[in-house]
Amino acid sequence: VGPCPYRGLAAFREKDAPFFFGRETFTQRLAEAVQRQPLVAVIVGSSGCGKSSAVFAGLLPRLRDAGDWLIADLRPGAGPFRALAGALLPVLSPELDDIDRLLQARKMADALSEGDLPLADVVARALDKQPRARRLLLVVDQFEELYTLCPDPDMRRRLVDTLLQAATSAGKGRVPRLVLLLTRRAEFMGQALAHRPFADVLQEATVMLGPMNRDELRAAIEEPAEVQGAAFESGLVERILDDVGEEPGNLPLLEFALTLLWERHRHGWLTHDGYEAIGRVEGALARYADQVYARLDGAEQASTRQILVHLVHPGEGTEDTRRLATRAEVGEENWGLVQHLADRRLV
Repeated sequence: VGPCPYRGLAAFREKDAPFFFGRETFTQRLAEAVQRQPLVAVIVGSSGCGKSSAVFAGLLPRLRDAGDWLIADLRPGAGPFRALAGALLPVLSPELDDIDRLLQARKMADALSEGDLPLADVVARALDKQPRARRLLLVVDQFEELYTLCPDPDMRRRLVDTLLQAATSAGKGRVPRLVLLLTRRAEFMGQALAHRPFADVLQEATVMLGPMNRDELRAAIEEPAEVQGAAFESGLVERILDDVGEEPGNLPLLEFALTLLWERHRHGWLTHDGYEAIGRVEGALARYADQVYARLDGAEQASTRQILVHLVHPGEGTEDTRRLATRAEVGEENWGLVQHLADRRLV
């Protein structure tokens, strides 16, 4: 039996493609969309529907296999132009070491932000360096971070304009050299639609991603285990499917439960007894988190609460969203505790 094929609370990445099942139909739609249009926006109703996994473990391996795509990806964060420059430099100047790349990223971010360096020129230069590459796919994952983490409205508008200008520069009837792929949650559409050029483009660019149906969930449960040489006891998959239902946002809970269940397999068999022991789908994460928390002393428990607060951006008319926290925000004195929580897969 091979290593665990499930991802716990993390999204699937490219390296996890052999274990990514259930989204084949949507992945095909996405592949067709990026072939024919310069901007594709993947919209989901709530967090936890698997939009990032579908892009990174579903779409990107297909495009890399095609051999004529360059791929860069970023999350906007608090400094979206710095994130954009950091994503482009590895495909533009792969020979740079880490220090040179950091220095160049600052210069490029400033030039892109001020309009001194058109994004289309950067894309053209990167493609000219790769003879086989015809197009560059720029993935902006968790696009809602532009509104939840970037405090400067003018910077947000300039980033959107920079991306749109480059993505639409080819003109009608010509194959775009840059294809822009955004993933975002539906409740942030209001901010996007308030900027008219963005609203106009989104009308033709949106691809909706709904919750997985029962057959798709079955594939996501059974097939990764089969790849690794394991199997479920009779009736267990049906129990898991009944417990997870088709509620949006349940995929992380399902993946976490399957990860804990895998740790209890008996010679490759995933059992009903093991499933009960972890607390089933609904209770697995809560029970596990409580166990980890209970092993901390009083001071560590108080610090853990502070750390977790840093990882949430409270919604203002929307659901709360997750956010990235820096080492400085959580405090140097708490960094060892952060690493402890990360080792136990809770952050």
